[in-house]
Amino acid sequence: MKKKTPKAFPRRVVVALRMAGIAGQDKLNGVFEYLSAGHRWQLVIYRTRHEFTAETVRHELKRGTDGFIVGIPGTEDALEVLAQSDIPTVIMNVSGGNISERKTNIAFVKSDSAQVGREAAQTLLKQGVYKSYAYAGYRTDEDWSRERGMNFKDTLAAAGFVVQMFDVNHFKNKIEDKKTLTKWLKELPKPCGLLAACDDRAFEIADLCNEIGIKIPAEIGILGVNNDPILCENSEPKLSSVQPDFIGEGRLAAELLKVMMAGGKIPLEKRLRLVGIRTIVLRESTVPQSEAGKFIQRVLVYINKEACKGIGVKDVARRFNVSRSLLELRFRELQGESVYEAMLRIRLEEVKRRLRQTDEPISEITEACGWNNPTPPKVLFKRRFGVSMRDYRSQSHA
Repeated sequence: MKKKTPKAFPRRVVVALRMAGIAGQDKLNGVFEYLSAGHRWQLVIYRTRHEFTAETVRHELKRGTDGFIVGIPGTEDALEVLAQSDIPTVIMNVSGGNISERKTNIAFVKSDSAQVGREAAQTLLKQGVYKSYAYAGYRTDEDWSRERGMNFKDTLAAAGFVVQMFDVNHFKNKIEDKKTLTKWLKELPKPCGLLAACDDRAFEIADLCNEIGIKIPAEIGILGVNNDPILCENSEPKLSSVQPDFIGEGRLAAELLKVMMAGGKIPLEKRLRLVGIRTIVLRESTVPQSEAGKFIQRVLVYINKEACKGIGVKDVARRFNVSRSLLELRFRELQGESVYEAMLRIRLEEVKRRLRQTDEPISEITEACGWNNPTPPKVLFKRRFGVSMRDYRSQSHA
């Protein structure tokens, strides 16, 4: 009996990637980079969810398409058809249509959103000027936005900072409300280091800050994600941004598809591949790094962790082996307040948190925050917040 001959090359491959931003364009460049090494495919490219539908997939399957690379959000109907087939498929940063339940000839390539959040936090920490940090999530509850925010928050928590979150989880249907966002930005303790889920969000926030008179980066330093040159270079000021390795994602997707189209198997434990960041591009929306900034950041990390133990300015100076006058000079230059004022602010904010979240007696709260005598903190609290501790607790529980 005569053997069947292998299918003639080139392979027909559908690439469905959103081209509206730099991410999809670079992923496609990654596919082309892989092909330039000597691989020949007949590429059929779809750019929008209106083009790439369930009917499109059925049509391509009838034509004998050999493989799919899919990364257009909002195409659940198309993914459902692919989920029911066994055609070699690589899914890039999208979900839905039960595609994750498919057992064979499937691989998933995703940007490592956890690394994005961690590296962004470290970058802002190293700038050494921020007394607070914030995260502005995407306007819809995307998993990549949640992962970036969670890891940004956790990394800063390990350094002793509480991150103010503006995302769907905390603001729900008000996430796109300009008035709500304006109020949130104005109430952030300044200077603040802010990570936006993506450059679109960073551009929007920078524009709003300019409108309401918040100075960038003096009051809020803004870091975006994607390093989209159209947005980053045309923002005022130009936006700093984390650049994921989108080209690497596209190249890896092509490599995995090649394996599957050649009859190879992707082991279950290797079906999900995470690709990290390429670099972080610093522009005018964040403060330039300096040795003084790095020093003050170490001081901030220390006092955030130790302020409620009742330490004084002398203890801080002794901890870092500097004179009190030099410590105060550098701290006030970069933070706009004295070391004592910073520690008092941290202690009183912890008092507020405990009043809101616990039923501990006020005397126990003040003691836990570094005061042996409850009278001075009660006076300081009312002077700063305009209400007594007892009334604040009552209002919080109302």
